[in-house]
Amino acid sequence: MFYFGPTPFTLVPILNVPILKVVSIRLASLFVVAGLLAPFGAFATGTQIDLRHEVQWGNMNVGEVETSWLFNQKTFEMVGKSKTVGISDKLRKYRGNSTAKGHIHDNRHMPVQIDINGIYKGMERNATAIWNPEDGRIRTVRTPSLNLKKVHPLDDKVIQRSIDPYTAMLRALHTIKQTGSCNSSHNIYDGLRTAELTLHDLEDDLRHNFLTADRPDAYDGAVIACGLTSKPTGGHQLKSRWNKKKRNIDDTIIFIAEIEPDLFLPVRIEIKTFLGTITTRLVMTSLSIKNSG
Repeated sequence: MFYFGPTPFTLVPILNVPILKVVSIRLASLFVVAGLLAPFGAFATGTQIDLRHEVQWGNMNVGEVETSWLFNQKTFEMVGKSKTVGISDKLRKYRGNSTAKGHIHDNRHMPVQIDINGIYKGMERNATAIWNPEDGRIRTVRTPSLNLKKVHPLDDKVIQRSIDPYTAMLRALHTIKQTGSCNSSHNIYDGLRTAELTLHDLEDDLRHNFLTADRPDAYDGAVIACGLTSKPTGGHQLKSRWNKKKRNIDDTIIFIAEIEPDLFLPVRIEIKTFLGTITTRLVMTSLSIKNSG
């Protein structure tokens, strides 16, 4: 079991198979989903964006994610938390927290630090990764250490070429804003796992469309749909057979909307699994944008 926060994909037992494991079938690197909730835009100094996403499997709520982003002229920060809800909380309780910090140089987002914490079945795991501002070298502290009897080892060469998942999605959204194309690829690391994250353009009839609100508080309007694939490169489970399967680029789809002029947000994420589709939706009534600058 891995702990990532704030990840929108939490646990619900189905035939003794937790939804979290089902999600990892399609994402391979589960922690990357946390980054998918990042906003992007040309923000004024002191802009704070508060978001809440709900996770459903069919009509059942299984998880909830809250994130707060603060953008200044040359820096950005994120604080988030995730939890199971409903029956999944009673049977497979999970709580996760994370923070991330970065800076903006020449209009490019750069990582500074990521901290993650998760508690599952009474067991707590923590990781901190820090990027040296001078040479970009990454220092990591983990508690407890990786159990190499259960997970693949991490290659330091791969770690040193990586950025955190939050910074990766800010870069991806910047690409979409500048070019209109989803296509981008990123090596990511959160202190526990590494992966290659790739966003893909879908067919035109799928990529540019109108998303109809299927819940009272869901987004309704024009979107750009991007496919997502992720290849684990370290820290993933030794026994996981799902990671060996090739993924279709539309197995996971991120729907991105321009909520306000120059403000882009993921408003829905859909993941196909053999047990049905898992959907994460932005709760529009909880969206808050404040500027203290």
